[in-house]
Amino acid sequence: MKAVDFLHCIIDLKLSSTDRAIALLWWYGCADPAQGATPRELCDGIESAGYARPNVTRLGAALRRDTRTRRGPGGTFRLHPDARRALSEEHGARAGSRPIPISSAVLPRELFVGTRGYIEKVVAQLNASYEYSLFDCCAVMCRRLLETLIIEVYEGARRAEEIKDHDGHFLMFDGLLKHLENDGSFNLGRNASRGLKDFKRLGDQSAHNRRFNARKNDIDRVRDGLRAAAEELVHLGSLA
Repeated sequence: MKAVDFLHCIIDLKLSSTDRAIALLWWYGCADPAQGATPRELCDGIESAGYARPNVTRLGAALRRDTRTRRGPGGTFRLHPDARRALSEEHGARAGSRPIPISSAVLPRELFVGTRGYIEKVVAQLNASYEYSLFDCCAVMCRRLLETLIIEVYEGARRAEEIKDHDGHFLMFDGLLKHLENDGSFNLGRNASRGLKDFKRLGDQSAHNRRFNARKNDIDRVRDGLRAAAEELVHLGSLA
């Protein structure tokens, strides 16, 4: 859902220009609560949804007076946390699917910017799942990331056939890891190698053991090694 779609979803609320701008501020901050917008940007967004364009100066003055807002850099406004929580209850169901929060809770997102779009999305999902205490989901997405990065390393070296089975499908994580460990052409560092091995145990349990549920400390315990492994694979695959 785009901002214009969100504004269409709240058309029946008959909001004032100020309340509509506040609602739009809530939408803009769904992914990152620190994100703000200037009165002009809010007016542009409101107008693009088909509403009458508010007066920029009057809207700015109204936002300064409104106790739900806080001033940000560059003439922007953002919502007070209490106001955000209240508006989430009011607008959350109308907004439907919301953006993934921007986070580096497990892996620094900056390490993967500019690699591949699908890699960036996996990193965003694994960080978000940790933020929401979905630790099994987090472990499975970490496993998927490592599988993907190992495949990228071999595809980048034009050796992808080495890590496929007889049916032409890529090996599972265990097979990929064993092949990489036995491959002398890729000089995997000690920390990265240890990180892969440490994570494998957690990844296997979260993916295959129906009686196991990962906890926060399980992810925390392997986080440093996971970062070392992921960062080194990014460089080995010439993705950075």
